[in-house]
Amino acid sequence: MTDSQGSDLRVLVVEDEELTAQAHAEFVRRIPGYAVAGTALTGRSALSALGSLEEAGRPVHLVLLDLGLPDMGGLDVARALRAGRADVDILVITADDELPSLRAAAQAGVVGYLVKPFTYSAFAAKLRGYAQYRRALTAGGTGRQEQIDEALGLLHSGARPVLPKGLLPETLESVAAALRGSPRARSASEVGRELGVSRVTARRYLEHLVDRGEASRTPRHGHQGRPELEYSWAG
Repeated sequence: MTDSQGSDLRVLVVEDEELTAQAHAEFVRRIPGYAVAGTALTGRSALSALGSLEEAGRPVHLVLLDLGLPDMGGLDVARALRAGRADVDILVITADDELPSLRAAAQAGVVGYLVKPFTYSAFAAKLRGYAQYRRALTAGGTGRQEQIDEALGLLHSGARPVLPKGLLPETLESVAAALRGSPRARSASEVGRELGVSRVTARRYLEHLVDRGEASRTPRHGHQGRPELEYSWAG
């Protein structure tokens, strides 16, 4: 998903823990059509960065906003952006004990939220939903209402995209669990034997996880003939 000028959607990550901010930024980089505009560890630095990027002609499209900031509340940051009429969307990242704040967050104009802890899969689904939402708001022609309703559903439910025909959610989760629980890379044959499915079936699910950015694929050398592919969990 790109903006109206054809460039990636730019995201500012606002998170007070530096390692977590870096992890969220890396999640953003793994999603096609998105780019990291920067990271900010405080509310005031976030507001300053947004202004500087706007002046430089590199405006931010989406702010990933943690509510637990050290200098000012995340909701205060959201309200400051709305008061300044900033043309940016906000996706709130919150902990379980901050859930009562979500009503106030909605009133501050956020487009959605993620509850910690979350997986890369949930994160990617939310950003894909935002991309659809943004696309629906700028699209013309018929069916626009249905596109907006579907995109809003993804934003607020965090639902994953529909699986390709022939793939079952339960089997996909079993394959993902087999990778997550393994200390080493696994081939499709190994995963298939563990789950009682064919190598071809296991490979279809593994390739789908690769396409979603949740697994990586590398050739396994040291065997006769064509190298076998092996898969590792990356989510």
